[in-house]
Amino acid sequence: MQDVIQTDLSKEALRKRFNEIVDEGDQMMALTLPPIDILGYGPISDDMKDGQLGLLWGKATAFSDPPEKVTAMTDEDARKMSVTMNVMDLVIASKTEVVLSSPYFVPGTMGVQAFGDLRKRNVKVTVLTNSLASNDEPVVHTGYARYRTDLLRQGVDLYELSPSRTTANKRLMLPGASKGRLHAKTAVIDRRLVFIGSMNLDPRSASKNTELGIIIESPELAKEVLRVIHISKLQSAYRVQIASDGQNLEWLTMDDDKEVVLVTEPDTTFLDRLQNALFSPFVPEQEL
Repeated sequence: MQDVIQTDLSKEALRKRFNEIVDEGDQMMALTLPPIDILGYGPISDDMKDGQLGLLWGKATAFSDPPEKVTAMTDEDARKMSVTMNVMDLVIASKTEVVLSSPYFVPGTMGVQAFGDLRKRNVKVTVLTNSLASNDEPVVHTGYARYRTDLLRQGVDLYELSPSRTTANKRLMLPGASKGRLHAKTAVIDRRLVFIGSMNLDPRSASKNTELGIIIESPELAKEVLRVIHISKLQSAYRVQIASDGQNLEWLTMDDDKEVVLVTEPDTTFLDRLQNALFSPFVPEQEL
């Protein structure tokens, strides 16, 4: 290493500097990990040290957006070569079930139609995303909120992460969890295909940003990812549904075996909701 990079820093100083560079706002360095994770597993470092690292084997295919995407003449041309289209092709071809986790979720009219077509074929569709309170880009939430009622009427199951419930859930030690936000971008298709990557289900990922991801064929891994999402849904999120009047929305959860029903966006103030409503008509969806 000294032959490649000359430095006067000690090994300990280099390690500290590396940790500071890769740490997001001191979040992970300040995080005290529990003895077991959300699935009941101990630290991976202990398994590696003991030579007992458990592995799940499966075929994996990597995707990445080509550099030409950023110079595409139109958004439609960019979408055609994107990771988003690779994933959505698999979603559309699903047979029984699709479970999606996306911090930013702006399906657009085409996405609503695609999910509706799946429901017509009796494919169960579940989406876990950030709520208004947990979203670090509230403007993006306006693009998602436009489609909530339409998605629900199509039969999509919608869950929104609650920052207060997430931070209270000591088992959910995932990136972003200490701030009560969803960060994982995953999809599980027909309980056998798993997508993990950088892509959100929004217009920017489809046509503006460059993304990458990996599709893994592994029922065993799919089962583990579904367990994580299921625990998040039950313990750290609200299920969204249309109220009995057929127009307004409700947010449901369980506290101590009692059903809690809210009629306003959870964990938000009147000012949060007012600002969101005022900005909504002026937000260009293609930029979200």
